[in-house]
Amino acid sequence: MKKAFTLIEVIMSVLIVSIVVMGAMKLQSQNRDMAVYISQRGNSELDNSLYLVKKTYRYDKDEKDAYEILRDEFYIKDDKSREVLKAITKKINITEEEEIPISIEEGATPIFTFYTNEILLKGKYPSRYYNFK
Repeated sequence: MKKAFTLIEVIMSVLIVSIVVMGAMKLQSQNRDMAVYISQRGNSELDNSLYLVKKTYRYDKDEKDAYEILRDEFYIKDDKSREVLKAITKKINITEEEEIPISIEEGATPIFTFYTNEILLKGKYPSRYYNFK
C-alpha cells in the first residue's frame, strides 16, 4: 500500500495556505492605503507652504486660493499653473500675537522677549504653523 495524503490533510493544508494568503493581502492593502495617505498628506503640506508669506496675514478668517496669495509675489504666465494654484484653497485663521519673555529664573527680569502667533490653515489636511519675531 502506497503512502498518500488523506483528503482531510489536503483540505487542512489548503485552508492554512488560504488564511496566510488572506492575511498577507490584508497587510498589503493596509500598506497601500497608508502610502496613499502619506502621499496626499505630503502634497497637502507642499500646498500649505504656499501660504507662508507675509501677505497671508491680510486674510485672517478668509478662504483664499493659492494664486490670489502668490500673484503679487510671482509672475505666473502659464495658464495651467494658474488653474492649479486656483484649485488650492485654504481657510486662513491667524491667532493674536503673544508675548513670551525669556529669563534665567522664574519671575526675574526677562533677558529678552519674543513674540509668536499661529497660522492655522484649514482644508482636507489642516495644518498649524508658528511665526516667531
